[in-house]
Amino acid sequence: MPTAESEVDAARRQLDRVLASPGFSRNERLSRFLRFIVEQHLAGRDEELKESVIAVDVLGRSPDHDPKQDSIVRTEATRLRARLSEYYLVNGKDDPLVIELPKGGYVPILRPAVPPVQTGTGTPSPESTPKHRPRY
Repeated sequence: MPTAESEVDAARRQLDRVLASPGFSRNERLSRFLRFIVEQHLAGRDEELKESVIAVDVLGRSPDHDPKQDSIVRTEATRLRARLSEYYLVNGKDDPLVIELPKGGYVPILRPAVPPVQTGTGTPSPESTPKHRPRY
């Protein structure tokens, strides 16, 4: 059974893989955003993952930031979700963990990757179908 420490280490390795990918390594703002929310989550500080905190601590807004006047956090969260989806479709399709940012909040979910479902017709190929069946 994995320990909490090994799970945190695995999550940090996954975060590093994502951040090293082309889609994130060239985008400092999204990289800071992702690192911040994952590290806060791993440290058990989900309650600090609020729009106002992210605006100030990650995006450099002033402490009197008004989210009604400036939707930068929601905009960047939408971009982050899209970039994570792209990453897992291409570079991260074989990664053992998936980092998600569900809509409506800023607390990430780290979950084991689900292997892709094999699709097929269910019909055997002609080469594998015997010409005759033995009698038993």
